[in-house]
Amino acid sequence: MSLGRVLAEEFQPDVLKWLRQHVELIVVNPWLEPERWELEASQVDAVISRKGKITGEQMQKSAGRLKIIARTGVGVDPSRVDLNGAKEFKVWVTNQPGSNSVSVTELVFGQMIALARHTFEANKAVKENRWGEYLKYIGTELAGKTIGIIGMGNIGTRVALRARAFEMDFLVYDPYIPESHVTALGGKWVGLDELLAESDFASIHCPLTVETRGIIGERQLGLMKASAYLINAARGGIANEDALWRALKQRKIAGAALDVVENEPPAKDHPLFQLDNVILTPHLGAVTFEAAKRGEWGAAEEVIRVLEGKKPKNPVIEGT
Repeated sequence: MSLGRVLAEEFQPDVLKWLRQHVELIVVNPWLEPERWELEASQVDAVISRKGKITGEQMQKSAGRLKIIARTGVGVDPSRVDLNGAKEFKVWVTNQPGSNSVSVTELVFGQMIALARHTFEANKAVKENRWGEYLKYIGTELAGKTIGIIGMGNIGTRVALRARAFEMDFLVYDPYIPESHVTALGGKWVGLDELLAESDFASIHCPLTVETRGIIGERQLGLMKASAYLINAARGGIANEDALWRALKQRKIAGAALDVVENEPPAKDHPLFQLDNVILTPHLGAVTFEAAKRGEWGAAEEVIRVLEGKKPKNPVIEGT
């Protein structure tokens, strides 16, 4: 007997197979079929979401049918899930803490190396038969450099640990953790201005909140070294994109790697696309087989718990 009707994205086959044994499953890619996603979201008992948006209007249309929105990732971005709507209509919202921490951390170091060693540009040169131009791509080592970590949660802590393996120093800005947590790992707890001024790489790992929106703006970017790089694998909107575009275009900082932008997907004519000193990826920090397995299975199990009348393990918003 089916526990209910569930809307999910295109997850791994074994997860979908297991869900079909318990529920009537509707699988929709919200990027490719946004109209269908929007329609189905108000006609199901549960939603399992990686990227798909769930609005308060959809919750209202469900007339009490929707019981849980289970996120496969760590964050619950208000632009993806209307948290106020979930509170109003008493819909459980859950996430999967720590499920993608390793994957995001490894992407950060991959992008740091790509920026420091100019591997994207060098790859293009080789394919265009410009092998002899190799001296244009002289890079820098990570060893001996300083990384500034903005936000010392699960991911920020892993970045700090890996920084030590790369023989880097690290600074941390996070007003919500004790200084001892940083010094115990061999780092220095500092203010945001000091972090930006002293770092060779500044890496963002805090959630997007009212407090953090736009905290990296014109003034903050102006504090950074001309040789420094900014990395954002957290949430778009934390760094002001207009200010960042100007800083990159005017070479006030050396470059940036952005896995996120404020509005996803970005417009086709986004100004950052014009620049050769920025690496852009489509929010794939958590897109590894391992992270997907942890997050998708965890979210699927949360849905079944709630549909069976139990409480979920990782509630962000409490439902009925």
